[in-house]
Amino acid sequence: MPRGKVKLAFIENQKARKSSFMKRKECLKNKLKELSTLCGIEACAIIYSSYEPGLEVWPEDNTAFQNVLNAFLTKLPMERNKFMSNQDSYIKERISKVDGQIKKQIATTRDFVKAKLMSECLSGKVSLAGLNSKDLNNLGSFAGHELPEIEERIKVLKSDALASQLQLPEPKEVEQMWIAMYQ
Repeated sequence: MPRGKVKLAFIENQKARKSSFMKRKECLKNKLKELSTLCGIEACAIIYSSYEPGLEVWPEDNTAFQNVLNAFLTKLPMERNKFMSNQDSYIKERISKVDGQIKKQIATTRDFVKAKLMSECLSGKVSLAGLNSKDLNNLGSFAGHELPEIEERIKVLKSDALASQLQLPEPKEVEQMWIAMYQ
């Protein structure tokens, strides 16, 4: 039966903490063994705790452990630290990533709000006279940004409209209408 999600927090109970450490230490060693076998890599681990005297190393074969450790230590410090991570660097990296996602979402939301306002103005639900200067500027920048796409759509509609003899405005006329609305 699968366990539920474990709450990542310090275990207050000393006995439970030691028991959890022992179980997880064995799991870690098993995962390292699987990783080195499946991926054909050399791996080692040094485990130090206050629960056991001295250091514990994996693999238990000292020569294999020493080979991996020597290969690591012979690399330049910059190359060694390239892929190393600690809690501070991990948290900074995550914060930076989430910050980027938030900025992207804010920009997407801003564009959606501008498009919604544009749609409401064009459908007559909102009057331009009732908008403040910030909304008008946002609407103008959105229209300016979307103008090439609007002109292209007008061309497509106009070519389709020739068959049905509808009269659509020229792209320049649309641009002039937008300019007139914001003056």
